[in-house]
Amino acid sequence: MKTIYSKLILLLLIFSISCSSSSDDEIIDTPPIDTPPNQSAAVINLITDSFEGANYIVVGSEIFNFMVAFNTTLNGNILSFEALQNILPIVMQDNLGNRYDIFGEVKDGPNIGEKLTPVNAFIGYWFSWGTFYPGIEIYDETSARPNLGETVQASDDWLIPKNQVFQGASRDGIPAIDYPKYLEPKDENRSENELIIGVRINNTNKAYPHGILNWHEIVNDQIDGVNYAVVFCPLTGTATIWDRKINGQVTTFGVSGFLYNSNVVPYDRNTNSNWSQMLQKSVQGTLSGNNTDNLFVLETSLATWRLVTNETNLLSTDTGYNRDYGRNPYGSYPTNMTINFPINFEDDRLHPKERVLGIIINEKAKAYRFSSFN
Repeated sequence: MKTIYSKLILLLLIFSISCSSSSDDEIIDTPPIDTPPNQSAAVINLITDSFEGANYIVVGSEIFNFMVAFNTTLNGNILSFEALQNILPIVMQDNLGNRYDIFGEVKDGPNIGEKLTPVNAFIGYWFSWGTFYPGIEIYDETSARPNLGETVQASDDWLIPKNQVFQGASRDGIPAIDYPKYLEPKDENRSENELIIGVRINNTNKAYPHGILNWHEIVNDQIDGVNYAVVFCPLTGTATIWDRKINGQVTTFGVSGFLYNSNVVPYDRNTNSNWSQMLQKSVQGTLSGNNTDNLFVLETSLATWRLVTNETNLLSTDTGYNRDYGRNPYGSYPTNMTINFPINFEDDRLHPKERVLGIIINEKAKAYRFSSFN
């Protein structure tokens, strides 16, 4: 009897506390949040590789949803590396005892504060790498394709065939964001699984969700005087960060509306020159032939971004434009077999929308799959 009475008193006490913590006119509706990856259950792997005479490492995780690449040299010393587990943002250590975060910075060890040099690399849909780099080598794959040679030929005043440049939208019909606003990630309800483009400059972090970039493709921004453009192509799934200082002049980029191999063609507003994102150069106009100056880009999930950055600025949906940022304007495009615009060459070794990391050296590329990091 005493046991039943004690349980009744305990239930009444819990009910009393619950009622006192909220009033009748205050309803707290907390939306479900996806659970971030469990570090103890996730695996980070590291690949040491070489391509076009360059030695580098690729460190990545399919569960944490990232792949990044760095040169193996620090202060003139060629180092060896191994992956570390369960201590994000630390992902690896070298033979000197340095431990590095996901951005390639030494966080502990004899060279603390120094950084590895990133390799020119970014993630995109497989078909985009296959069409821009015919016969591209895939790491750890035996189904090799012959090198089919360059498909890019100059035409009229373009460095690419003008008849293969298609008009997907009017100039600035897809508006770039020129005055971005930011929130703390906790202040905006976004899925933890959503992909973001992460930028770190001088320990300042900014994150750009795919859900917003799908509608705008370009964000002109700056950190500590470093002016850059986030360039995202929803059709090829590619994200790059370009320095906006060109030939000593700071410019901004807009969406030209042109597409080449289904890939975005930005234009710079100083000269109206058109640029190919995948070719990383201006392909028409005053600056034709100029290469882009690429900054390090980390593409990952919002959940992983939270794990690897202590403080960050998340691009806000308060963009000045009326868009439904909770809806992908391309529907199921990121996972289906469809390619919306003509491409020069189709490589069917992988699903066209499989996301792979491409490393570009000497205008040649090599691809890495997430499955290599299981």
